[in-house]
Amino acid sequence: MGYYHDSSGPPPEDKPPGCLETLVIMRAVFAVIVPVLIAMIVLVVDIAVIFVLFTRHPALALIPVAFTVIGIWLFARWDQQRFRPPGV
Repeated sequence: MGYYHDSSGPPPEDKPPGCLETLVIMRAVFAVIVPVLIAMIVLVVDIAVIFVLFTRHPALALIPVAFTVIGIWLFARWDQQRFRPPGV
């Protein structure tokens, strides 16, 4: 209400949010959700393949288990290099 007595005029109005801000927020949300969703789908497929191969022959189930262990090991090494503590 003080701007009625001031010579500077009314305060500038905020611009309403547009489509660009919505797209930026959606991209940020999907950047968090998509890798987790892909990991969950891969895990479900991996478990299904392990069960199918286990019904064929128990030794065949070791093949996807070995790939799973190697994948977890590679992910752990990648994660250690990506998030190094300061001073190391």
